[in-house]
Amino acid sequence: MNRRFAPAGHKFRLSRQAAQLSFIPQGHKFRLSRQAAQLSFIWIRLSIAAILLTLGRPGIALETYIGGFGTASLSCFSSDTADYVINDQPEGPGRTRHCDAGLDSTLGVQLDLGLSESVDFGLQIVAGRNVERNFKPDVTLAQLRWRPTDALTLRLGRMPSSAFLHAENRQVRYAMPWVRPPLEVYGLVPAFSQDGLEIINEGSFGRWQTEWHGGITRIAFDVAASNSRETFPIEANGAFLNLTLRDRNTQIKLGYGYSKTSFTSADAEALFGALSALVFPDGAQLADDLAIDQAATHLFGLGMSHEQNDWLAMAEFGFRSIEGFFRDQYGAYVTLGKRFGPWMPYSTLAWRWTRGPDSDSRAGFLQPQVDVVLASSRYDTSSLALGLSREITEQATLKFQADWIQPDKNSWGLYYNHAPDYDYANPDSDWLFTLSLDFIF
Repeated sequence: MNRRFAPAGHKFRLSRQAAQLSFIPQGHKFRLSRQAAQLSFIWIRLSIAAILLTLGRPGIALETYIGGFGTASLSCFSSDTADYVINDQPEGPGRTRHCDAGLDSTLGVQLDLGLSESVDFGLQIVAGRNVERNFKPDVTLAQLRWRPTDALTLRLGRMPSSAFLHAENRQVRYAMPWVRPPLEVYGLVPAFSQDGLEIINEGSFGRWQTEWHGGITRIAFDVAASNSRETFPIEANGAFLNLTLRDRNTQIKLGYGYSKTSFTSADAEALFGALSALVFPDGAQLADDLAIDQAATHLFGLGMSHEQNDWLAMAEFGFRSIEGFFRDQYGAYVTLGKRFGPWMPYSTLAWRWTRGPDSDSRAGFLQPQVDVVLASSRYDTSSLALGLSREITEQATLKFQADWIQPDKNSWGLYYNHAPDYDYANPDSDWLFTLSLDFIF
């Protein structure tokens, strides 16, 4: 079995060995921007330079590993007034097309080079539907790892966004119990990867194995505009600290991240400019309050998974707050599954809810426009997923999942490309059916 991507002992999560050896990353409508791509190439060039310097030393033998992973999937969505999308996708099944093979389908390749006893290099490239409506491969990981001691590791370059339980292997669906991770929680994280420096410290506390992750990061990506081919840039610079506790059957993860986020769009800039031009001072102050320019951003995650006697129980909670017009976002899910030989039926209940002002009296005659902006991030929704997976071989799993989705009243749900007749006040419930084959090689 491929130890880079496949779990050991249990089918539900990557083994500790795989987590240490692989750099597999880990959710809504985002893609790395040109600036982020430039950063990626910088990391690659630095890494290649380090490799060449290492190769120039006499007596050096490289330990090389090349592997891959992927998903072949087909999804059908019952709505004809909105699309169901994930990650950076500007379209998906639903309004654009009833059935879609691009929602979850991906193909990834990973290269690992052992440069010395304590230094290695990882490069991962993944092809999946992106904001440009194609499957152009992206560099999702490019990093140097230095392990000066058995307990300490430093990672420099592009690394996974590490807030949640499946952060390190989010694009490797084979390592997950679901067809896809619940968007209600994982959609809170705006990108698979981040650039920066990370320190990992491993230890123990009683019966628990501990793993601290801390670092400073930069993220730059584009968000796709709904019902448009326009994209808008988002940048964030910050730091994070995560703690993972593991014992034989249980894993607990607690994480917090802080960053300064900047986002702009043509419509938002036009509205803020109009507010600033108002003769009374409250208009300019309101524009400043609504703008997302170096806005303080908080991200919190708490999750637990437990496996025993072929049972799997998982639960996670996430919270994200961005100063400005964006509403505070909360997400949670609970998953329960049981293995019967190669089969595993499972179910997931998930929720997304938001908090924030509905209006602001300082807007004056621009009140309707301000109300629309304040309502634009109402993603409140709930869902029930029923799934069944069948392990075909040690390197392939077939999965079927049916999601019943109900956006809250006065909510856009987690949909995109809403039609003019989308019933925002009283949204209908919808069904999403997905058949996928997850594999590693």
